[in-house]
Amino acid sequence: MRLTTKNLVAAFAVFAILGCPQARAGEEEGFGLEDEFALLEEAEIVESAARHKQDIGMSPSAITVITRKDIEASGASTIPDLLRLVPGMDVIVVSASFTAITSRLFWTNENNHYLVLIDGRDASIELLGQVPWDAQPISLDDVERIEIIRGPASSLYGASAMAGVISITTRAVPEKTSAFARLSGGEVGFLQGDLRASTRMGDFGFSLSGGVDFCNSFTDPREPNKRLYRLRAVGEYHIDESSRISLDAAVSDGIGEMATSVGRIDAAFGLRTVKLAYDSENLSGRILWNNVPVRAELESRLEYGGVSLAEFIPMDIDMHSIDAGVHWRLPTFWDPLLIIIGGGGRAAWIGSDQLLDGDTYADPNSSRFHKPGVSRWEVRGGAFVHSELEAADWVTVTLGLRFDDNTETDWFLSPRLAAVFKPHRSQFIRVGVARAFRKPAYVETDFHPLIYVPPGSPMDRTSFLEFASTIIGNPEIDNEELISFEVGYLGRFLDGKLSVALDLYYNQLRGLLENETYIVRDSSTGLPDLDRSYVMSMVKGDFDIMGGELSVRYTPVDWLSLTASWSHRQVYDWQAGKFARGNPINLITLGGRFGTEEGLVGSLYLFTRSEFEDLNVENPEGLLAPRQTLHMDNVMLILARLGWRFKIEPGVEIEAGGKFFLPVSPFAAPHFRYYEEGGGVWPDGTGFGGEQLRRILSFYLQGSF
Repeated sequence: MRLTTKNLVAAFAVFAILGCPQARAGEEEGFGLEDEFALLEEAEIVESAARHKQDIGMSPSAITVITRKDIEASGASTIPDLLRLVPGMDVIVVSASFTAITSRLFWTNENNHYLVLIDGRDASIELLGQVPWDAQPISLDDVERIEIIRGPASSLYGASAMAGVISITTRAVPEKTSAFARLSGGEVGFLQGDLRASTRMGDFGFSLSGGVDFCNSFTDPREPNKRLYRLRAVGEYHIDESSRISLDAAVSDGIGEMATSVGRIDAAFGLRTVKLAYDSENLSGRILWNNVPVRAELESRLEYGGVSLAEFIPMDIDMHSIDAGVHWRLPTFWDPLLIIIGGGGRAAWIGSDQLLDGDTYADPNSSRFHKPGVSRWEVRGGAFVHSELEAADWVTVTLGLRFDDNTETDWFLSPRLAAVFKPHRSQFIRVGVARAFRKPAYVETDFHPLIYVPPGSPMDRTSFLEFASTIIGNPEIDNEELISFEVGYLGRFLDGKLSVALDLYYNQLRGLLENETYIVRDSSTGLPDLDRSYVMSMVKGDFDIMGGELSVRYTPVDWLSLTASWSHRQVYDWQAGKFARGNPINLITLGGRFGTEEGLVGSLYLFTRSEFEDLNVENPEGLLAPRQTLHMDNVMLILARLGWRFKIEPGVEIEAGGKFFLPVSPFAAPHFRYYEEGGGVWPDGTGFGGEQLRRILSFYLQGSF
């Protein structure tokens, strides 16, 4: 049965009629919500799934929390590697400077189905709609906690929250003056350095942090691949005990390779951001400015039949955006009912002299006929209402609805209906249905890079340039759409030391977008027939995704935590009429962490992924050649850390140790290297697709007071 918008509206109408109000649980006389939260562990309180604090069992979405303890003990050196701990999360290292993340959808390296928030700031860039994880002005040492919503969240967050939300909260300015420094170095040119200092004067607090992050190519360890420099300053003023104003300014600059729908991009980039925010118990708001200057060069070749036709010209692209948002928890006028409203908008500008405007370049009636250059604004906005009705002390019903519109695609309604049943104080059962979407990025709708056609090219220069004004970007495409059904269970046993979670989902993905190459050969010349050929973003069909995620966490004592998870996923391709081969079916995680305030600390995690066919690998023959399929074997990844923590005197701490990143390919040589995204090396030495991961052994020394 396929669910339509009409069916969803009917379901919400039934909910409104049948709602049965009772007293809100947890607010009996003498026992309020804040008292209840005080009794829970840090990992059992979440906020992002419903825009307010609640027990993780009452969340209307499947959600995973990574705490500061998890971060400190993990063997991860980057945030994406830390996210491997999340059940069902595909973390795909494409190169030393680019990592993609996806889950519960069609496997892809394009990294554009999760909304990533850093203290409420959208971390994606407007050009690609992707999150450049390795360009962010924060490091793992800056992160306090991460909440990962696994499943659609457009009803609260709008576009891009299609597969879920990764909400990163950085460390607050401490109450006392403090400082931290860390230096790490290892194989493959790996080098990380971080410094942070904080102080407080009464109600004013200030923190300054910075660092460097270097790594060479996995393919050639002598060749630089990632170079990142970052600096961040945070100031805050506490108005009273429950409200504050903060100003966050950050800058990062670097070089690296990014994977996109049109192939790899070799880029020098910058990120400048300033955010002003107000937070209180019931009202939060923010306004921020982002600037992302990029100098990029597409590495894809423009060849056909082994003949070089043209080449891409390096592009200087500048992007600015202003983003604002607010949400307000309405005053309680009826105890069983909680209502939160909010909304926001973004105005974004992209400009470049090396991009083509598809509406004017090939139009002889335009005043800009055959003149390169783009200056383009996009505006989008949305508003939501989120309500929770505690129909009885054992069931809470959540109803949410968001409206979004923008200047590029059609408007969209994102409803969500969920119910959480609590048959026992430590047992939770969740059912829900939601609709979500992803708005295509600029690279998918309007991106047309300028090319150089040399005098010796067999192609007509004017015709090829006009063809370039139509390739890659496709203004006719619309939003990707997802309808998701979920059932979840969370149980706590042994006085909370053991937790077991099981989540089942059924997703209907409609209008999946991928770059498609269709080249028609002109029989008279043997060259492409430009009038009948295209290379652009196209709708690849409809898919149904079914799966489940089982996770267990056991903390027998405070200094030891063990975890295990198994995720299974199947994708049915309606166009092909069969289950798709292009997804790993099973993901397994095993491991744990240990550590005390002084002495030995460490962790050991094993991640495995089953074999599959990567169906969308960049062709080494170039952009005009069809994408290729590569077989990906069963693989494992070991992340480990071992260190020793010293307490020199009260408040002064030093730690030293090592980290181990080891890819293992047990069934295919080489046995200690593998590709997470399909790739290889062409006979002339040119790499294509992803890079082959290799071992990284690193050592670190850090101190704080």
